[in-house]
Amino acid sequence: MKKILLLLLLISGKMLGQETDIRSWTGVSLEKKLNKHISLNANLQVRTTDNFTAVGSYVGEFGLGYKINKHWEVSAYYRFSKRQKWDKSEDAYIYKPFHRFYANIDYDRKISIFKLSYRLRYQDQFKDTDTGLEETKSYLRNKIELAYPNKTRFTPSISADFFYKIGEDFDQIRYKAGVDYTINKRNSVGLTFFRDYALVPTDLDVYTIGLTYKLKL
Repeated sequence: MKKILLLLLLISGKMLGQETDIRSWTGVSLEKKLNKHISLNANLQVRTTDNFTAVGSYVGEFGLGYKINKHWEVSAYYRFSKRQKWDKSEDAYIYKPFHRFYANIDYDRKISIFKLSYRLRYQDQFKDTDTGLEETKSYLRNKIELAYPNKTRFTPSISADFFYKIGEDFDQIRYKAGVDYTINKRNSVGLTFFRDYALVPTDLDVYTIGLTYKLKL
């Protein structure tokens, strides 16, 4: 009992020493299958920050996926976003444009009553400057997900996404829990809750609620 009390005190002390920010990601996801192998995908999203009080960014991304077989798929995406950043010259927060390119390799397999998925992603991000595009950061991301497909309309899942900043080290893990609700063959809604756990010192603890409407065209 003493050990448990000590652990709770340490956790509460850490939380008191950090600022907590609860955010939201809401959007629409569209998928159009051209044939049994190729699909077009688009995602539009609005992200809030500062405990839902401000719009942190607007995101739009478009991609192409290729299904190799029932287990493997590759895809490539371009993302454009406008993100709220502090501008010293303006002495204010303004929305600055960013460009991201990323490619995925996805693998999934049914294991007993569960579905195990793995995704390897390479992403490279740039921002607009007066002299052109400037690279900001590149990542390799490894995501592992475990889902529970069943006969109901609800499919729960949990996942962990590991961020490796190329040339440096792992700096973030994203823990996520969520559930998809199937309306019909073409329509579904996804609700997620995740935490971005920083592996580098930070005074900000970030939690995010996501809500996505998914449509298969």
